Amino acid sequence: MLKRLFPIGSAVIAAVVLTTACAAPEYTYVKNSDQKTYFKVPHEWHQTATGDLDDILAGTNPDSANSAARQQMWWSVAYDADADPTAAHLLTGQVTDQPIVYARVSKLTTDQQNAISLDVLRDILLPVTADAREAAAPTTPLTGFELVRDDLLAPADGLHGVRVVYDYELADGVLHTFDQTTLVNNAGDTLYLLIIRCSASCYRERSGELDDIATSFTVRST
Repeated sequence: MLKRLFPIGSAVIAAVVLTTACAAPEYTYVKNSDQKTYFKVPHEWHQTATGDLDDILAGTNPDSANSAARQQMWWSVAYDADADPTAAHLLTGQVTDQPIVYARVSKLTTDQQNAISLDVLRDILLPVTADAREAAAPTTPLTGFELVRDDLLAPADGLHGVRVVYDYELADGVLHTFDQTTLVNNAGDTLYLLIIRCSASCYRERSGELDDIATSFTVRST
């Protein structure tokens, strides 16, 4: 696992489910009002804890002071379509064919703010840029990389970032697709991340549904 430059932590989640009298709701609407961050997921997906995944992505021991500090700086949430939901399905050897979405908002340290760039946003989870893939090659057994899309984003005044979609073959030997939206505010002190992962075949078959989730990711910048 690559050591992440940018860690992230948990806060209170408010999920608002819109219902009708005659039909089950189609989506769960997830929001963090304090961070003005919103997105939607299919109603049948299951929310799951993110603490262990956050520690993996942050490179922190869950019993360490660094982990406790990270929890003060990160808010994160995950929803899994698998019948046995776990945030570990995002990245580890436990990945499944079903899609999972992980979102977080993190305050950046001074060192992170100084290092931020569009390429850093692209490489926030796995190596996407050529330089990052070359640097990771000796120690990271990732194969099958393919860049599907790479879009610059400026969704609102005060925000900019990228949406990248890319493939990697993971430990299960299956090609998986990652749909990753990473934004930073103009002050450079807050990072907003949404990642969707499922097998490449799943991503093709459910592309409309997964694109709806990705494009619903909204940050009301202040």
